Amino acid sequence: MEQESLKEIASSLKQISKILAGLFLRDSEELDQGKKILRLRGCGFSNAEIAEMLHTTALTVQVTASKLKAKKHRPRTRKRKQSR
Repeated sequence: MEQESLKEIASSLKQISKILAGLFLRDSEELDQGKKILRLRGCGFSNAEIAEMLHTTALTVQVTASKLKAKKHRPRTRKRKQSR
């Protein structure tokens, strides 16, 4: 009986997290997909869960997050002023 209760609680928590993620995504419609992915990963969602929410694939989520992470850690280069 206790196992069944724990399974019900876990299922309910999963549903609540999906509802909250849906509200989060609705309120962030102006964000591009990459920023949504980073925010959802920051909330602890897996690539598969994020893919389901954004109607894409887990591989797309993984690649997008990797590219953004690499871009973030890339050293910035300064543009030189051209002398006239």
